[in-house]
Amino acid sequence: GRNPGYCTGCSIARIVTRDRGPPMRCPALATLALTSALSMPPVKRRRSPRLRAVAAGGGKNGGGGVAFASTAMLLVSAHRTLFSAAMPELQASLGFDSKTVGALQAAYLAGYGLTNGVGGAAADRVGGARVLALGLLVWSGLVALTPAAASLGVTALALCRFGFGVASGPALPASLAVVSAQPDADSRAKGIATVLCGFNVGSTAGLLSAAALLTLLGWRTLSVVAGVTGAVVALYALTTAEQQTTTTQTTKKPVKFTKSFPVQLAALTHVHNCINWSFFVMQAWLPTYFASELGLDMKASALFSALPFATMALGSLVSGQASAALLQRMAPFEVRKRMVALSSIVPACALLALSYVKSPTVALGLLVTALGAHSFSSAGLHAHVTDVAPQASGRILGFTNTVGVLVGIIANVATGRVLDATGSFKAVFALTAAIYLSEVVAFFGFVRDGPLVAED
Repeated sequence: GRNPGYCTGCSIARIVTRDRGPPMRCPALATLALTSALSMPPVKRRRSPRLRAVAAGGGKNGGGGVAFASTAMLLVSAHRTLFSAAMPELQASLGFDSKTVGALQAAYLAGYGLTNGVGGAAADRVGGARVLALGLLVWSGLVALTPAAASLGVTALALCRFGFGVASGPALPASLAVVSAQPDADSRAKGIATVLCGFNVGSTAGLLSAAALLTLLGWRTLSVVAGVTGAVVALYALTTAEQQTTTTQTTKKPVKFTKSFPVQLAALTHVHNCINWSFFVMQAWLPTYFASELGLDMKASALFSALPFATMALGSLVSGQASAALLQRMAPFEVRKRMVALSSIVPACALLALSYVKSPTVALGLLVTALGAHSFSSAGLHAHVTDVAPQASGRILGFTNTVGVLVGIIANVATGRVLDATGSFKAVFALTAAIYLSEVVAFFGFVRDGPLVAED
């Protein structure tokens, strides 16, 4: 049978897909769609034992595991963002064009995609904290070596970025494998919010430190300092991995999926593709957008790029608390659908409006709105996976993120080519908005409630 609220969800998709009004109607569209999504009739909260079941013992060290996962995600995001923030300087000093920038970003994503699935499966088996600590040590070393690689040429720098991607690939699925050890939907929603808040704080910290320190230290010194800092944290974590690893993720019991799993996996993969496309484009290209499109200098473009990601950090925490409150009066799946609707419709409308903006202040306001709303996806897709498959969340999200990374590679290369061809971000923002809208259509139209792991 249909889930409660399904027809209302379909109506949102129809509103989005049939509207063809001018761009200035975007705020009205966002208000109408979100009001419909967030005001769906409350559904009595179902407490299925199958959705609540996790292996015994997961709660003992769950808090420590979540704290370390949040720290690791902060560092991986900061390290990744520092490179993007320094790109205008690299382009000026080394003569890179937009195609070369896109190729370097794609090299990172190629390595990142190779180890998402493997890292997620390893985290489910041996523990997310151990996988995170080892990856952090390796990728931090490569961050510190980035200036040396750049001095050797584009090929060496691309190989360094590829290695960084390989080492950091397991970070997201391993972090969410840690969160899956939490005993109920409320705890998992808050755990995911904490982990992804760390990730978004990392983006902000990377951009703010770039704004403050790039002109003072230069990108080479800053890369070395950032890499050494991450390595120190990793070495400490490796010495205490036993305390940070939850028993839930060390089981060797094989997982059997339900018959509906292939269709659900395909739908979840598309949703993750949409999230990755939009996020990777924003993280990689915002400094360039502010510098080339709006005429800001390197320091100002880094600062302006940091503020939307600071909003994402706050939005991640708010989404966790909002989800926990909504879970008191409705089923988890109904909450997840509302979070997906908010995290896709609002950014799409903001980006469509951004295509016609020339004021840095107005552009910043729209990007803060877009990425702040985008952050609610953590309480949508990611929380849904930990609800319906806590025993296999690492490998599922590892797979969906692997495919999403391939999409991210295409997004970065396509963005570079579009910019070289048009000299404007207008087409980039319009395409990203369309992809956002396809996310909500896919989730409401194809994703279903119920466990994905078969019971014995």
